[in-house]
Amino acid sequence: MAKLQNDLIGNAGVHYVAFKLALRGMIVLPTIRNTAGIDLLVYEPATGAQASLQVKTSQKKVKFWPTGRHGRLASGPRVFYVFLRYSKACQTFEAYLETSAAVVARVKANADDYADRGRKEFTFWDLPDTLAEQEQLKHAWETWKPPQ
Repeated sequence: MAKLQNDLIGNAGVHYVAFKLALRGMIVLPTIRNTAGIDLLVYEPATGAQASLQVKTSQKKVKFWPTGRHGRLASGPRVFYVFLRYSKACQTFEAYLETSAAVVARVKANADDYADRGRKEFTFWDLPDTLAEQEQLKHAWETWKPPQ
């Protein structure tokens, strides 16, 4: 796969998430391009539950995704983040789902770590160190439904 422009891979990621959730019986609506913090609105007809998703996509097998500053990230009990990275071997995305509270906390911790070491600010969310924790985030994506 040739390297795609960032906005194209981002759009592919948003539509991949919408596709997978629609197959689970959810109604998924992409927001207007560049809506701050929210990429998808999700509704589950069976329960009436609703949530918002922010999708971060990479076409490489990265271990971190750049984000906005922790104080500007979308957050709340019904806001979730899906982090995608393209797997060339499988020709699909690997997906990791995290709550907004956990993302905000991790981004803040990473920013604080950079500041403590005197480095230029760089805000990002990164995968946990252990394979078991990474598998938990994959499982969270595979079983996710909007909270009631």
